Amino acid sequence: MASSDEMVNVLEECRVSPPPNAVGEKSLPLTFFDLLWLHFHLVQRNLLFPPNLREPEIHYVDGDSVSMTFAEFNRDFAYLIKNHQRKVAHFYPLLPQLPPVTLFPNSGISFGFTFDHVVVDGNAFIRFIRLWATIHKLQREPLMLEGAILPFYDRTMVKDPNKLGSIFWQHHQKIKFEGYRPLLPTSNILAAILLSQVDLQRLKKGYGSMPNVVTCLKFYTRVWSGEEVSENELEHFGFVADCRACLDPPLPENYFANLIGEAIQEKLGSNKGVLEGLDKWVVNFSSINIERAVGVAGSARFAVYGIDFGLGQLQKRESISIDETRCISLHEGKDNKGDIQVGLSFPKIKMDAFASIFTNGLSVYD
Repeated sequence: MASSDEMVNVLEECRVSPPPNAVGEKSLPLTFFDLLWLHFHLVQRNLLFPPNLREPEIHYVDGDSVSMTFAEFNRDFAYLIKNHQRKVAHFYPLLPQLPPVTLFPNSGISFGFTFDHVVVDGNAFIRFIRLWATIHKLQREPLMLEGAILPFYDRTMVKDPNKLGSIFWQHHQKIKFEGYRPLLPTSNILAAILLSQVDLQRLKKGYGSMPNVVTCLKFYTRVWSGEEVSENELEHFGFVADCRACLDPPLPENYFANLIGEAIQEKLGSNKGVLEGLDKWVVNFSSINIERAVGVAGSARFAVYGIDFGLGQLQKRESISIDETRCISLHEGKDNKGDIQVGLSFPKIKMDAFASIFTNGLSVYD
C-alpha cells in the first residue's frame, strides 16, 4: 500500500496577504496570559524580539503573508469522519505542514489548522474561523458585519499590577529553545466516543454536576487505570478556563488573544480572584512528571459544528495534536449540542482495553 504522503496530490500553492499598502505596520504586545504559553511552544514567525530583550511582540509589516496549499487526497472521506478506530497517521497529510485545504473528490473538503497558544487561545481561534466562514458564506467585507463578531485587540485592558509578564519572561529566558519540531505520525489509533445527555446524567451520579468536568474526570480515571503506578505517586489532571468574564474589569468575549488560566472551581469562586498564585504556575508546571499527567484540548462550548462556510454541515472535527500531547479532546456533539464528543489517541491494544473498561464502567450507573 502507498504511504499517506503518496496519496496527496498538490493542486496549487500560493501566499495570502492584505492588499499592498492596505494595512500599516502593526505590533501587538504579549500580555502575561500570552507569555505564559512560551513555556510550551515558542512561535518562530510573526514574533519580534526587540534588541534590548524586552518581552516579544506580534509584529506585522506590509508584505507579510501566510502560505496556502490546496491538494487532493484519495483516501475514503466517509472512513475518516466516523467515530470508530482509525490510524492517526491517515490524518497527518491533512495538517498544515502539508496541505491545509484538501479535496476528497466527489466527497468533501478538509480544512487543516494550526495555532499557537502564545498568540491566541481556543475560544478566540474558533471565533476567527467562524468570522472567516461567515465572510465566505455571505460574501461580505468584515467591516460590514456586526461589530460583536469582529476581533477585539486592545491589550491595554489586561492589567498586570503584579508584573506577571516580567516574571514569566525572565523564566523563559533561562530555557534553551531548540527550534520548531513538527508533529510526526505515530502508530496510534484515533477514536471518538460520543456521550449522549443520558450518558452524562448517568456519569453525574458519581462525579458531580458539571458536564465538562464530569466527562474529563471519568475519562481521566479510565484512561490510566490499566497502567501500573505506585499508589503514592502523584498524578496530574490539567484543564483550563476562559477568564474573560472573571477579570476586573471583565473583557469582551471577542477579545483576540489568551485569557485562559487554571480551571479550579474553588479558585473561580474565591474572593482572591483567578490570578491568585499564577506567578508560581510556570515553575510548578516544570516540576510535574509529564508521564503522569493528562490534559484536555478543546471545549464542548465552542460550538464548532455550527460553523458554516456555505459548503454544507461540518461532518467531523478532530484534534490531531492529542496524538503526542497526552490529552483528550472535547467537542460538542454534531447532531445534538448537549452531547459531548471525546477524542482519544492510544496504541491499538490500549484503545481496545479502554473501550471495554469504559463501556463496563458506564453500566455501573444504570
